[in-house]
Amino acid sequence: MLVDRRVIVRLAGVLAAAALTAASAAAGASAEATGPQPSAPPPVPPPANDNLANAQTVHTLPATIGGTTVGATTEPGENESSCGLATTSSVWYVLRSSSAQRVAVDLAAGGALDGTIDVYHAVRSQRIPVGCQQTDPHGKASLSFSASKNGVYEIRVAALANSQLAPFTLDVFLPTPAVGPPGRQLPSGGVGGQVDRIQNINAAYSFTMRAGVSYLISLANETQGACVSGGLFAPGTRSFEEGSPLLHIGCGGYRLFTPGAGQGGRYSFQVTPRLSRSGVQRFRLQVAPAGRAETAPGLVLANYARASGRLDGNGVHVLRLYRLDVTSHSNLTLRLKAPGSADFDLQLRNQNGNVIECQCGGSGSQTLQHQLAPGRYYAVVSVRDTSAGNFTLVRESRTITSTAISFSSAKSSAGQGLGILVKISPAASGPVTVEIERFDPVFGWQFYRQASAFASGGSATVPFTPPAVGRWRAKASYGGSRTASPSAVGFSYLLVV
Repeated sequence: MLVDRRVIVRLAGVLAAAALTAASAAAGASAEATGPQPSAPPPVPPPANDNLANAQTVHTLPATIGGTTVGATTEPGENESSCGLATTSSVWYVLRSSSAQRVAVDLAAGGALDGTIDVYHAVRSQRIPVGCQQTDPHGKASLSFSASKNGVYEIRVAALANSQLAPFTLDVFLPTPAVGPPGRQLPSGGVGGQVDRIQNINAAYSFTMRAGVSYLISLANETQGACVSGGLFAPGTRSFEEGSPLLHIGCGGYRLFTPGAGQGGRYSFQVTPRLSRSGVQRFRLQVAPAGRAETAPGLVLANYARASGRLDGNGVHVLRLYRLDVTSHSNLTLRLKAPGSADFDLQLRNQNGNVIECQCGGSGSQTLQHQLAPGRYYAVVSVRDTSAGNFTLVRESRTITSTAISFSSAKSSAGQGLGILVKISPAASGPVTVEIERFDPVFGWQFYRQASAFASGGSATVPFTPPAVGRWRAKASYGGSRTASPSAVGFSYLLVV
């Protein structure tokens, strides 16, 4: 009994020690699993030029600057991007221009940064926007602006509200200076060139024009989606910025210009790009005296005449002007035949130049129809953009007629012959159809027969012998001719007793 108690005591001690060891191991494992976690990384400090007051100064040009939007913020009341986009995380740079000059800014965004670049002219307490660009799909943005002497310009780089933040590179430099008047001599056959909003901000050409001579000036866009514009400046112009153009061609096109008395001389023409578009914008410019087919009085287009020609939007052969003399109240049809790829417009204008009808915006063959009073009119075939092709224009004018019908007698007897008289006014020749009906007191008017005749000098007679007593009536239609339009008239009545 004593031995058994000792064994039991020893066994209880072993079990207690095992339990304590297991508890310690479990506690150690729990402590290891729930031990101290690593602390969160400290917030990224904002860049030194996060606020406008601490804008980084651009001292000399050209300058290449590395920057970042990581950690950047926006200040209360800060200018929003003049691009009209919600932005955040902005940084600032400041430039003082030592002279009047054009300054360019290029932004190359790193990572997946999408943002804007804005330039403001600081005038005392005012901040005047002078340019803004959004990064393109490649993370690039560029703009240029005309800086005044000692002008202060603030440059803002900011991320779009939904963009990732990343570093970027900013280049500020002086691009190729703008070309001044008069520009190089324009070849007689025209010239092709290119402009862009950074390095080639304009192109200038000069040419001599004589007083009283009309000239066609054609400026064509040769880059898809581009929008080059141009202005003509008078002889002696010293600066394109200070002078005012005599005429303006917006986004390509053509104009006619005639120097007045004593205004002949060497004119200048400036070509400029669309500043909202990046990349090269190609163009073609040509100036030439307008021919008789391109200005008043235009080429005569007689009735049923066929006029042929070729238009090319890349040169000065951009339109054809035709003169139409209408001698009577007429239906006019103009038929333009052109290939489907030709973007041509067909216009009808009155003698004052007002557009009466226009088949515009289409391509290929077109038809224009209109009723005209006697007078002089003009048909214009013109090209859109840089389209080109041959065309044929046909005029069809047909006098508007009226038809009258009457029986040679208002009363007749059965079996007595008489005539049905048809008159066409103005007097015209052509086929005439007469339809005769009889009256049934129960079922109304019923068809009897149809007769044909030929009107000569505006008159035709159809013989008719009523077979029975009763009420009869007849109506007539004139089929028209090459020079006269069809017409019709209602019923004339006859009583057969």
